[in-house]
Amino acid sequence: MHPLIADKTLVFSPALAATIGLEEAITLTWLNDIAQAMGGIQWHINNEQVRQVFPFWDDQKIRLALRSLHEKGLIQLISPLFPDAPQLIFCFPDQSRQAAQSIQQEPAQQPTFKQPMQQQWQPSRDGLNRLQQHGIPDSYSLSKLDEFILQARENGNNRNDWNTQFFRFIKKHWVYTQTDAHKKQQRIAEKASFSTHHTQAPDRQERFQARREEAGPIAQQWQPSLDAQQILQRAGIDAQFIQDSIPEFVLYWQERGDAHKTWNTKFIQHVRQQWARYSSSLEHSSMPTRISEEWQPANDCYDILAMAHIDVNYAKSLIGEFVLYWRDSNQLQTSWNSKFLQYVKQQWARQLNQGSQTGGNYAKSGTAQSGNSTASASLDQLLDNDW
Repeated sequence: MHPLIADKTLVFSPALAATIGLEEAITLTWLNDIAQAMGGIQWHINNEQVRQVFPFWDDQKIRLALRSLHEKGLIQLISPLFPDAPQLIFCFPDQSRQAAQSIQQEPAQQPTFKQPMQQQWQPSRDGLNRLQQHGIPDSYSLSKLDEFILQARENGNNRNDWNTQFFRFIKKHWVYTQTDAHKKQQRIAEKASFSTHHTQAPDRQERFQARREEAGPIAQQWQPSLDAQQILQRAGIDAQFIQDSIPEFVLYWQERGDAHKTWNTKFIQHVRQQWARYSSSLEHSSMPTRISEEWQPANDCYDILAMAHIDVNYAKSLIGEFVLYWRDSNQLQTSWNSKFLQYVKQQWARQLNQGSQTGGNYAKSGTAQSGNSTASASLDQLLDNDW
């Protein structure tokens, strides 16, 4: 034996590799060995065990191989794509129907009485197959599972037809994603998710903090739940963009005075709409440049700010100091429009915070606080390197 070969080797068929691909053949052979060793018709493997078997691949490579096998119909993924769930759950296509029948024969897992949404709830195989008949892949349905559970738990209803509710929820969102804007957003999100290094997902019991609440107006100090922020970040939305959206979201709903108990769900929809517009409208030059003395933001910037309920006149009042600061700093940027948007949103958020403390409200009066018109306040803003 060669001295470098000290551990167990992975065996695969060259003919199979030539047919379905090298990575797919290696992965499928190992999954088949697991199935034979464990028995049964459905198998659970911890993510860490998968990583130990394939130390020469990163999470992205393993994810691509598993997704390829699933899309080719060689395996059926019951859990979300690796490593979005703590475990990889799979079965083989000719055994998926047996697995569904086995689940139906266990009355303890299919209660007829109404019950609240459980944190560990999973859609049935029959429900996923029904969605597949409407052209909706499992990968899309399972990617919306956290959002569905969050909304169901916020509503606080007791039901015995959660699979039916899940079917309607997924079908509604699938139709929505067929618009041109959401197709582009999905491509951006997928690209971002594959370029991000994933860590092992925490147990849903630990990271799911949604509470049942009675319908009521939004609180002034409202913050989105950890689950809502994680859902948005997994969709490829920048964390700072999410935080900058909170003050304008709270202000908008405070002025409307509506009562809801699904504020996290509404926040997810709000941020996704803004991010889709933001991603599709901004044009980034590949060559960084110095800001010109006559620089003006593009009209798309004002459209984005208006959609965020930020006063356009207030944004225009910040152009002079913005240009002055960056001309003095003599730095290069690829997108001054993007930099300007970040600066205006941060300054607007500070105005809202100051207004809530002093009783003033710029968005209602249409004028900035008098303190911002002084030379000292302007100097403080120019020296603020956060933007």
